[in-house]
Amino acid sequence: MKTLIKSRTQLQKANRWDIDFHLPAEGIAKFPKSLLKRVDQVASIAKDKRDPGRNPDVTFQYIDISSVDVAVGSIVNQQDVEGAEAPSRARKVVRAFDLIISTCRPTRGAVAVVPVSLHNEIASTGFSVVRPNAGVNPYYLQYALRLPSTLEQFRKWSTGSSYPAILDEDVAKTMIPVPSPEEQDRIAGLVVNALRARENDIRLANRAWAHTLAEITAGLAGLPGAAAPEELEGEGVVDASSHTVAAIEEVLRGLPPLTTDRSSGEQLSVADL
Repeated sequence: MKTLIKSRTQLQKANRWDIDFHLPAEGIAKFPKSLLKRVDQVASIAKDKRDPGRNPDVTFQYIDISSVDVAVGSIVNQQDVEGAEAPSRARKVVRAFDLIISTCRPTRGAVAVVPVSLHNEIASTGFSVVRPNAGVNPYYLQYALRLPSTLEQFRKWSTGSSYPAILDEDVAKTMIPVPSPEEQDRIAGLVVNALRARENDIRLANRAWAHTLAEITAGLAGLPGAAAPEELEGEGVVDASSHTVAAIEEVLRGLPPLTTDRSSGEQLSVADL
């Protein structure tokens, strides 16, 4: 069992009484101490704000929490909003290569680099905006801020149960590994290249999907199918025998009956489907 001794003064100063908050983070301890720095030693917390409602006819691009793809940390679906329709949380002005960190449910890893195309646009106040210092690679910083050891610290700083959240001050004091600028550039290159390869695979998969549906539609209409795009030629065919009606009905017969409220204790069997 973990034990920790703190004075009443220390607890009152932190305004936190839970042991998890006061115990040291474990994940960050695996890195050499010589690499460790607070976020505010390599970046600043940007506070730039603008009220788009002052220009009601001007359209801006709004980045909210749902705009970040948490799987990879990319901004994928920002919204075009007129100033007159701006949400009250649309206030934080972002610069190209800033990092935005969702302060609500921060352990999801919603951390993204602001692309050049969104320079001087507006993000939600639900983000902490981190601006890398000169000589710090923003793509490396994004990688470091999405590490499990970083998310562990975000969890420890979080307050609230239904929607745990952290503050800018919590982001600033979070410890991350920071190697040399040359190593940052090397790691950033690996991360960006892996992301591009993933995006290319998704693009090819989407094209293959669209081509297959077009072929099916053409066949039903009695029209000649279009040739497969050159980049899709040679792609393996997946065995679809498990998706026939017979196969589906066989699976259904092997499943337990559904429990429903049709009557007290009565169950709906597959035969009723």
